[in-house]
Amino acid sequence: MKEDGYNDYFLAGAVLIAAAALVLVIASLSDRGDLTSATLVLSGITSFIGGVFLLTLSKGEPFDPRYVGALPAAGTINLSRVASDLGLMGDGVYLPRETTRPPLQFIPAGSYHGVPVRDDFSFATDDGSEGLVFVPMGLPLLEQLKREARLMVPTDEQDLLTCVQEVCSDVLEVAEHTVAERSGEAVVVTLEKFRLLSCCTAVRAESPKCCTMVGCPFCSLVACILAEGFQRPCMLSKVQVDERRGDLTVVYSFPG
Repeated sequence: MKEDGYNDYFLAGAVLIAAAALVLVIASLSDRGDLTSATLVLSGITSFIGGVFLLTLSKGEPFDPRYVGALPAAGTINLSRVASDLGLMGDGVYLPRETTRPPLQFIPAGSYHGVPVRDDFSFATDDGSEGLVFVPMGLPLLEQLKREARLMVPTDEQDLLTCVQEVCSDVLEVAEHTVAERSGEAVVVTLEKFRLLSCCTAVRAESPKCCTMVGCPFCSLVACILAEGFQRPCMLSKVQVDERRGDLTVVYSFPG
């Protein structure tokens, strides 16, 4: 069942050791005993040491992201099913923290009209705000980033978009490259070589509506950051997956 592979450190170390062996063989066969041969021997020894050093770093990933990415899929799917069984049809709205309540996610019965939502019940029943209220799936991760990585969510738009890019690619390292940019009234986040794409595949196999209604912890995390930075309700309005290239594109809008 286990799939063996070679990471970049292993390949680089192997290449250096092979090159060292080749250089030393050439120096031995030439047997010139001059400065050129000495330089070849020194280069070979240096390459060998460098290769051994890289091989010590060649231990594989502590986990396979393809398997780990599938872990939260069931939670997203199950909560979406509950919301659908309750007759809710709207997309999830991420509400920023306010003085009287923590950040929340709200799935309205229909369209969201900006009516205030209380945090003391899971089911909002006030006129104009009927729906399901719960803690966003990405909020615990955001709080941990604030505690342990000292993340500070900026309020300036360009700084906020840069923050999203750095969290995705530099801190969490879930994508090789991330681009967050404004597109009209929306924000488009593109993650190249997204490492947790297995979650997207599993959730979208159930229904693409699961993404916009509940969202996985990662897409929820980005929505929480945008909602807090802009201090506006945020919605995940579109998700596009390129399984061939392994890219994920998420569009966030700001109702009201």
